[in-house]
Amino acid sequence: QHRATPAGAHEVRTIAQAINALADANAALKADVAQQVRDANARIEQERSRLAALMSELAQSVLMCNTEGRILLYNARAMQLLRKPLDSAADTGKAVSLVGLGRSVFAIFDRNLIVHALESIQDRMRQGTRPPVANFVTTAPGGQLVRVQLAPVVSAVQDGADAGGAVDGCVLLLDNITRRIESGARRDQLLHAL
Repeated sequence: QHRATPAGAHEVRTIAQAINALADANAALKADVAQQVRDANARIEQERSRLAALMSELAQSVLMCNTEGRILLYNARAMQLLRKPLDSAADTGKAVSLVGLGRSVFAIFDRNLIVHALESIQDRMRQGTRPPVANFVTTAPGGQLVRVQLAPVVSAVQDGADAGGAVDGCVLLLDNITRRIESGARRDQLLHAL
């Protein structure tokens, strides 16, 4: 914000005016960049709010993770499904949630299952197979059987990058299939008894 005072000979005043003009241009450029950053942050926050509102209304449990397995976004249904009963409170029905922003998805699901699913998705993406989605069944911390559909979050294609983009994370769609499996097993037992 410092400006030179035009004083002295004509050449010195001309240099001082040029320095001041350069400083004004620099300040205007910095203000423009700062405004663009504020606008971009506001758009990102608006998109994040829209996505969070959309996810909260979904009937299915959803987790969004980065490539390190850190949870970036989740909905209430996922938090409810992935509660772990406290051992000391088995009779009281109390539970602790393993879902939270920044927590590891590997504390909930076996790391090998997710890594294998991501590797198979990357293989499908290299082969151009659509859709690059992986499915697996596992148990939730509460003992329920959960079918997981894992879809990649692909980054935007950069200039000169491969057409598939890079995997920046994944979205896990969770479906509690415990009752379906139990009712199928009961039906099979009845058919077998008949």
